Amino acid sequence: MQKIYTYPFFRCESKFSQILSGNSVQADNISTFYYRYLRYFLAKDDATATSYDKYMALSYAVRNQMVDKWIETQKRYHVSNSRRVYYLSMEYVLGKSLRQNVVNLGMDESVTQVARDLGFSLDEVYAEEHDCELGNGGKGRLAACYQESMATLGLPAMGYGLHYDYGLFQQEIEDGVQIERPFDWLHKGHPWETLRPEYACIVGFNGRLAPSSSSQRGPRSVWEEYDEVVAMPYDFPVPGYNTNTVNTIRLWSARPTEEFLSDYLNHGDYVRACEETSESGRITKVLFPDEDVRRTTEMRIKQQYFLVSASLQDIVRRFKQHNNDILELDKKVAIHLNGSRCAVAVPELLRILIDREGVPWQKAWDITRNVFSYTSHAVAKDNLENWPVYLMEQILPRHVQLVYEINQVHLDAVRKEGAKESGLIRELSLVEEGEVKRFKMAHLAVLGSHAVNGVSRMQTDLLTQRIIGPLALRGSASFINATNGIAHRRWLLCANRPLASLITEAIGDSWATNPEELERLAEFVRDDEFLFRLGDAKHAAKRRLANEVLRRLDIELDMRAMFDVQTKKIHPYKRQMLNLLGLLARYLRIKNGEDPVTSRLHIFAGKATPSDQLAKQIIKLIWIVSKIVNEDPQTAGKMSVVFVPDYGISWAEYLVPAADLSEQIATPHLEASATSNMKFAINGAVTIASKCGSNVEMIERIGSENVVAFGHGVGDIEALKEYKPYEVLESSAELKAVFSFLEKALSQFPDGHAVYPLLSSLQDADPFYVLLDFEDYVAKQRMVDEIYQDRLRWLAMALMNVANCGWFSSDRAVREYAAEIWNVEA
Repeated sequence: MQKIYTYPFFRCESKFSQILSGNSVQADNISTFYYRYLRYFLAKDDATATSYDKYMALSYAVRNQMVDKWIETQKRYHVSNSRRVYYLSMEYVLGKSLRQNVVNLGMDESVTQVARDLGFSLDEVYAEEHDCELGNGGKGRLAACYQESMATLGLPAMGYGLHYDYGLFQQEIEDGVQIERPFDWLHKGHPWETLRPEYACIVGFNGRLAPSSSSQRGPRSVWEEYDEVVAMPYDFPVPGYNTNTVNTIRLWSARPTEEFLSDYLNHGDYVRACEETSESGRITKVLFPDEDVRRTTEMRIKQQYFLVSASLQDIVRRFKQHNNDILELDKKVAIHLNGSRCAVAVPELLRILIDREGVPWQKAWDITRNVFSYTSHAVAKDNLENWPVYLMEQILPRHVQLVYEINQVHLDAVRKEGAKESGLIRELSLVEEGEVKRFKMAHLAVLGSHAVNGVSRMQTDLLTQRIIGPLALRGSASFINATNGIAHRRWLLCANRPLASLITEAIGDSWATNPEELERLAEFVRDDEFLFRLGDAKHAAKRRLANEVLRRLDIELDMRAMFDVQTKKIHPYKRQMLNLLGLLARYLRIKNGEDPVTSRLHIFAGKATPSDQLAKQIIKLIWIVSKIVNEDPQTAGKMSVVFVPDYGISWAEYLVPAADLSEQIATPHLEASATSNMKFAINGAVTIASKCGSNVEMIERIGSENVVAFGHGVGDIEALKEYKPYEVLESSAELKAVFSFLEKALSQFPDGHAVYPLLSSLQDADPFYVLLDFEDYVAKQRMVDEIYQDRLRWLAMALMNVANCGWFSSDRAVREYAAEIWNVEA
């Protein structure tokens, strides 16, 4: 029998505290500000303060210590007048801020002391904060990670986004059915935002074009009589780790103008004034309202234009504070577009330069292209943003003119280079002809940028070779790859304290700012004592998750089991169905008398888009399978299934550190560059990985011997001349058994028929190749069971995942952007 060593974590807490307490503020100062805010701002005392009051008071006390750095940072940027980076994103998934800010400001030890002295639980106070999830997931979390890295690296940078009234919906599960509840993240106030009414600006919509006598290139018009909406800015501080830099994310909220309301009020139509006020506010009510197609498209256009117009006006205003010549804008400003949803920034900057600043057309176009860079997350042409021309003519008539002018200049250059074939011209054009004429917004972003990047090596190849194809060869933009990264300080230093403590004791504290230092952990791969301590750290994370699940869901987790975790947006291409079919195969083997060598706890978490019916059926089927498995006495102690509802950043900070096995099994050619795989791996989870996006690069860097890869790659799928899922189903006895079981089992549930369309889609078409990869997936899962039984081998694999994940830090990604795209020093 192997000897199991248990090592208390307090042995390395002192050293770990040092990494978190650089530039620390005395606890008595924090305590003083805490009581000041509790009494004079919240009008409470110890006897009446709720846990949320304590959270608010502590947040304001911490914020108070950050403000001087925030102000000094902006002063430093103004004095240096260096080239600045402005990052435009429709989404920011920030999660909770208090703990992250405490750690980055070096106040962890002081805040812990304050909580101890005042007699309250710091974990309970941290739990009171709501997740700030202003977006649907991946791109928003990436934007948040990059902002933290920019601040830590001291980049003169600023983020721009939208101040949505409602965040991503709250998910409830009732009998397996997803119920969406609106999430008013501001209903109790938010201590981290600062209203900046002095920087409000006007954004126009609709209106008409009047002729202009301008002699510049193309038909000149003046945009008149447009509807005005006020863009009101809210600033969020972003402190760098252990630095004096505090950068800013500025979020815009839509408000009606006073003059607009007065027109109605002066005529006694108060109700109409209130209705129109509500209509103006809808622009930032929530990301992409889920309504009928026309209204959704109209609101998408308005949201996207509102963001870029307000941001560009603000950027130009900031530039003019220290620069007199607008022709020098591209020398002082770098603007990055996070996805094609910001592409309307290209004609908007052109409009500002030509119509407001009087810059000649060609010079304005040169400046525009030098200023912008663009990240494409697309993996297929269907992912690209396309705007109906007729709607854009109504909402942004001047911009329609400018897009046509850009297209004409572009096609003239293409023809001059010798392109004559009409099909090629159509493909290169910004205008997609058809029953409904559309503008290709991603093509517009490419033409209007000096640099374009993909987010994984595989996705960059798809982008340049197929998605935009000839445009990549004929445009002036340079194309590079910048593989996504994660904020390792948040996902390891903050989220997994036991593991962070162990790492710091082993290799010192420099890994927090130099994540490549994690490679030194490889020295301990044959150190049994260290590996067992790594196992203790994992056990502590699993216990922490189990306590939270018991508290919030009243479910007791089996601590002896392997924690097998898949946390993703629920969608057919994420292939939760492959996971489900695999665990049902395991269940049937148990029913047939084959005891598994490893007990498994299968954890699912994620939200389905409200309008995605197949995704909702996946959730329903997970619920049904969990009822079948968990209520069967034959599976007790062998396997169980749990769905964690309302998955977000807070749940991720429990689930990611606790996972033994990370399920990264999306369809290969449809996953651009996941980042959850990196978060799990850097926390010591072993990955079972399909050959998609950043998985391929993880396998290369972590080592194929430390990742369990399976299934067909992009090339394999493309080589299939004809795919017939029914033949795959017929050829696999195990797969047939699973479907036969489901057919009988579903009939026992009153609404089991609700998932029939989902199962039919697999049998009839299987567009995401679930059945194709089933056999190899199940075989590799059996291999995972065997490896897990060899405790030291498993822990060595886990350690090598941590050691080789430093490259996937967002610090590395931001340095690449700074050097190769933005031309600023990091």
